Amino acid sequence: MRLLDIAAQAHPGGNRIDLRWTNPDPGAFPGVQVVRRERTHPQTPTDGVIVASGLGLLSATDSGLQGETVYYYTLFPFQGDPPVFESAPHNRVAAMATSPYDFAGQMYALLPALYHRYDDPGPTTDPALAPADRAHGQLRRFLDLPGGQFDQIYSLTRAALGLCNLERVPGSLLPLLAQWIAWQTDHSLELEAQRNEIRFAPAIYQTIGLIPTVEATVKRITDWESRTKEFVHNVARTNQPERLNLWSALRPPAGAFGTPTLASLNFVYDGRPSAVREGDGSFSFFYHTYRRHGWDIWTKRFADGQWQPSEPVVDQAGMDKQPAVALQGDRLWLFWENCDPSLPSAARKWRIHFKSRTAGAWSASDVLFDAATTRRSPVATVDDTGAVWLFWLEGTATGWAGKLNRHDGVQWLPAAVDFPLDAGQDPRVEGDLFLLFHPTSVNQRLWLFWARHEPGGPAGQSRWTIAYRVKQGLDPAAADWSPVRLLPKAAPDNHDREPSPLVAADGNLEIFWSSTRNGGWTLWRDSLDIAAFTFGAAVELAGTPFSNRAPLAVDTGSGTLLAYRSNESLEYTSAVYGATRTIDGRYGGTTTADTRNAAKLGLRGEFEDFQTYTYDAGSNGVRTNDDRVARDTIGLFLTPPGIVDPNETKAIVSRLANALAEFMPITERAVFITP
Repeated sequence: MRLLDIAAQAHPGGNRIDLRWTNPDPGAFPGVQVVRRERTHPQTPTDGVIVASGLGLLSATDSGLQGETVYYYTLFPFQGDPPVFESAPHNRVAAMATSPYDFAGQMYALLPALYHRYDDPGPTTDPALAPADRAHGQLRRFLDLPGGQFDQIYSLTRAALGLCNLERVPGSLLPLLAQWIAWQTDHSLELEAQRNEIRFAPAIYQTIGLIPTVEATVKRITDWESRTKEFVHNVARTNQPERLNLWSALRPPAGAFGTPTLASLNFVYDGRPSAVREGDGSFSFFYHTYRRHGWDIWTKRFADGQWQPSEPVVDQAGMDKQPAVALQGDRLWLFWENCDPSLPSAARKWRIHFKSRTAGAWSASDVLFDAATTRRSPVATVDDTGAVWLFWLEGTATGWAGKLNRHDGVQWLPAAVDFPLDAGQDPRVEGDLFLLFHPTSVNQRLWLFWARHEPGGPAGQSRWTIAYRVKQGLDPAAADWSPVRLLPKAAPDNHDREPSPLVAADGNLEIFWSSTRNGGWTLWRDSLDIAAFTFGAAVELAGTPFSNRAPLAVDTGSGTLLAYRSNESLEYTSAVYGATRTIDGRYGGTTTADTRNAAKLGLRGEFEDFQTYTYDAGSNGVRTNDDRVARDTIGLFLTPPGIVDPNETKAIVSRLANALAEFMPITERAVFITP
């Protein structure tokens, strides 16, 4: 029920406010409870100090107040016993209490003493006089009339000094303060909320165009939760193929791999890192990544469960890729393939370069063996005698051939050894080489894994398949290689690539690789019985729609660290506005459509969609809310709290669109996506 003629007025005596009102329906609501607060109006009958409460009340006096302070009152009509209160937003009033400065006494003191002598107080028992006035004469009591007004005027003047103070300014003047800084006041908010908006408006203006500011505006206007997405990262770029960044996951001795962690944004398009355990127990990872002048080799250390900052190892013009590393005593060997595109085409060949680190200092890089032969894809390991084994692919007149050499700590073999043919057939080592020395299997010392094409899919097509072969002893010239064996597939149509074996605690091998067995490229693992050459049941490590490639597993002594390459989007939360969550896909590059990857295709149009599309130019130059994939478009995925009326949702979104324009760059446009 709405009360009428509500008024609040400061008493001239100071520190007191008198309230009055009219009850239009005392029969239905005979009682009224007056509640007082500072800074904002009370919301409930108990939200503040109860000034008065009773039946038939039409006025109330609130005394003992602080001068130059605005007090806010809400009147709650009620009925029944216990009372049932009626809340109406119109039953509100505010007033500022003034202070008694005794201007009447000051004026009286300035008069000549003659006036004081003849200012007879009269009968001190006059019942018409207030007790405080019975000791004053008629002149003194007369001066109380202008003196009380002067007290109020002076009190109001002093209060004007705080009109720019958000804590003390009357609520009715808040729109003026907002107007000074061009802030649009939302009159539907309580005064306390309006004060907060003005308080934080300068900081919001300084961050216009930032996602936390956009989401805070959505929350302020609609009270809905939202997620913000920049569609610029969904625009396909022909000059930026899919980029794979370095990620990792840890697995305790007994358990599963934990949540993946971004290790580095040094991206590649293909290839995996190589790692070595340092003398202090940490691991140094070496990988290639693209820089402005070409491809370089960088290193990153994993120590005490944390990734350390990346550092360049090979930083020069040209293409330096596919690093392989081996620790021989206190000497660290680094091999990689190199090609200088600035050379004439006749001299432009892939060669294997190397450098070594001793006592913390790196040697100069140099060409391994001769510079006239094409060599690529080096892989290396160290056996229990301290010798370094190096395998690579070498160009021949008929294609690529596998080669190996061994460094005994003093020198390399005089000539490279051919990777022997398998029963008169070329082993076809086409890529993804991985060399493993087995420390406990005395008759299976070296394990070489690689990938090659095998018939699969529709007739006439082939698919990547993982192959491996075992060398029985450590004599490079001995013909003790086993037959070539293949990693079994779930279906011939699958691709299997980039094997990474790890010696398990029981001496068998745990194999990690990337495969398309579940649609897109994901990581898989299986166990290999090294005696029977049988595999267990292949298990997918994590079924994600992202491309997860090139795994590398190392035993840290306290679990398994799996490093791999992925185009997974980054998720950011804001330190300013805690509810802000956004997906950053800028580091994933341009994804390729894959009709077999149902998980990725199912994200189309969703907040998590990281796929790239052609530019949405609209129709006839006009773009609608459905034309999202553009460099200047920001999508707001809104979550209405239980609203099902589409008209109401549309009205709220329309109001949001009008207000949001002030907090976004003029070059950007927002589209609104609701369930």
